[in-house]
Amino acid sequence: MSTRTMKLALQHFQSERLRRDHADLAQEPQYRLLGAFFFEELYGPRDFTARDQQARRLQQFVHLAPGLNIGDVEKVLELLDLSNQLDDVIVELLLQIGAPPDFDEATYERAYRLADNYGARLRQLDLVRDSLYNVHRISSRPLVGLALNRTEQLAAAVGMADIHRFLRRGYAAIQPVRDMPRFVETVYLREKERLDRIFADQVRQAA
Repeated sequence: MSTRTMKLALQHFQSERLRRDHADLAQEPQYRLLGAFFFEELYGPRDFTARDQQARRLQQFVHLAPGLNIGDVEKVLELLDLSNQLDDVIVELLLQIGAPPDFDEATYERAYRLADNYGARLRQLDLVRDSLYNVHRISSRPLVGLALNRTEQLAAAVGMADIHRFLRRGYAAIQPVRDMPRFVETVYLREKERLDRIFADQVRQAA
């Protein structure tokens, strides 16, 4: 099986697992778009290579969007890069243990434990939380939404269409949200509890 096939299988699994574990939040009208963004744009089952490559060049574009600066999206860029690295580790381990593309949750968690990277996973959760709060803060700036809409064609012309779409969709997903902390902290707590369960031995040793 190719690495690409397994990575798409991993992304599909993770997206569906998040949909399952946070279905109650996503069913609330205020969180519907945010849930879709979270499940599909951060962990969706498709090739994000172009988007992530463009993200590394984002500082060349943000100065064209009034109200937005590179500091606003640094955590998002770090999250995308770290998530990609962590996914690559899991893909390699799944291939090493001979997992099929339709692997189950027990196999997935076995690969998680073999990766032995609790600290990096905790950093990923912290970045998810920080990124969502940052995007929520940015969404209060009226110029940002206008600038993102007006620069769509420009982004395509300079080879930044994928990351521009990601930012635009994230901005739109935040607009209906009235209680951002409840979404962010609920997701964080659930994911932290899951992480601690999977890495229970490492967590006990570190205590």
